[in-house]
Amino acid sequence: MRKNLRLLLILVALTLGAGVMWYMNDGQSSMSKNALTDFAIADTSQVDKIFIADVHERTITLERDADSRYWDLNGKYKARKDAVDLLLKTFTRIGVKSTVPEAARDNVIRLLSSGGKKVEIYENGQLSKTYIVGNATQDHTGTYMLLETPEDGRSSEPFITHMEGFTGFLSTRFFTDENDWRYTGVFDYPELDISEVTVQHHESPELSFTIKYNGGNDLKLHSELLQRDVPLFDTLAVKNYLLLYKKVHVETYMSHLTESQEDSLLNTNPAFTLSVLENSGNRKKIDIYYKQPIAGTAQVPDANGNLPKWDESRMYGVVKGSEVTLIQTFVFNALLRPIGAFAPSPNSGAGYQAIAP
Repeated sequence: MRKNLRLLLILVALTLGAGVMWYMNDGQSSMSKNALTDFAIADTSQVDKIFIADVHERTITLERDADSRYWDLNGKYKARKDAVDLLLKTFTRIGVKSTVPEAARDNVIRLLSSGGKKVEIYENGQLSKTYIVGNATQDHTGTYMLLETPEDGRSSEPFITHMEGFTGFLSTRFFTDENDWRYTGVFDYPELDISEVTVQHHESPELSFTIKYNGGNDLKLHSELLQRDVPLFDTLAVKNYLLLYKKVHVETYMSHLTESQEDSLLNTNPAFTLSVLENSGNRKKIDIYYKQPIAGTAQVPDANGNLPKWDESRMYGVVKGSEVTLIQTFVFNALLRPIGAFAPSPNSGAGYQAIAP
């Protein structure tokens, strides 16, 4: 009895081993010799250009700028650092998850040819790899891709790719809307290399001010209405305010306005203007406009039961004189302070009248 059991276990083991060997050999024989699987880029520091195109003829060209933290976008703008970094991380860790089932292979190739995005990766000025990026797999844990290289040409078959340590699909990382790629920073001074900040309250000029900064504690607070420096103010409050300009971003360059609506907005006066004079002498500014609440959205009435006149979460910001953006009040309200916000503390021996116009 024990001998028969031992023979049975040996037969089961041999059968399983034969099945595994058959599967492996069959999988290898079904993969053509010029099937390319080496999607990853070993050293992304050598990547200096990325080109992405979709079937709607939208294209994105990202080029590394050796003199900046940011890549160039289509030769016109800075690109979002987080989005570029995500691409580079993807190039490093991408790999083949599995082959495409033979029954679905022709259909996947057809879909890649008709609707895939083309991604060209350049290293040291030379084309290194080209991805044809398709849709996600049905379980959303892989992405159909085809690889092409200058040396070997286009792979004869696609693969299901994934990224080690990440569960999901990769196709959404290769977007082609220029506005989505644009760097959203308006004021970006991590070293606080600025000499002047001006805040204009156009509807209440008495609240407007300019801060003049020469480094350290060398600060001056200037009343725009009176055109003179304020003799006493809270130095710490002013310094903390300047720190906000280390990183100020708009939400998006998609204003969701029609062209005629944008023109109409630009022909009205802004509610506020923020302006920064850099140490280099360059000046940057953003004009800020109130935004109507979105129709149908819930609004919270004030203590008197009145609904807010303006959208309390977003405003419009105009940069470069004509580009309309959406900005968040959460970010910009902290910058739109009145001059009275820097009044000296009551315990300092100086009264509010020293700063009020």
